Amino acid sequence: MTAVAYRVLVSALLLFIGAAAGNAMGAQASLYDRLGGAAGVSAIATALIDRVSSDPDLGRSFKDSKLDRIKKLLAEQICDLAGGPCRYSGDSMKEVHAGHHISEAEFYGMVADLREVLKARHVSQGATNELLRLLAPMKRDVVEPAHIAP
Repeated sequence: MTAVAYRVLVSALLLFIGAAAGNAMGAQASLYDRLGGAAGVSAIATALIDRVSSDPDLGRSFKDSKLDRIKKLLAEQICDLAGGPCRYSGDSMKEVHAGHHISEAEFYGMVADLREVLKARHVSQGATNELLRLLAPMKRDVVEPAHIAP
């Protein structure tokens, strides 16, 4: 093998190894990073609460609420769930939503709005699905079962 051929082969191998390492690092990015880190998570929480609280069909439970506090706590919760450096400091979902009589339709309306917010922020479908999987178990603590009259 000539010296030139050897250098070409070594260069090609180094490029291949570098590309493989780059792909592995990208695959290991946390959900928090894929959501845009602190700024991205904060923007998602703000956009979602602004959107839902102003929606005539969904905003009823936000009436007379401190929206800035809700945005902060939602960002904290998403950050925590997504593997970021935050720890959620708010009350349990059951305590927070008690007495708000949130219906399944309202819950799914907020999920639809979250999907739209994530899409507008160019969050990948994979990251969107991952976040929704993390949030889904909260449904049982947020939605109040409909009471059927006898």
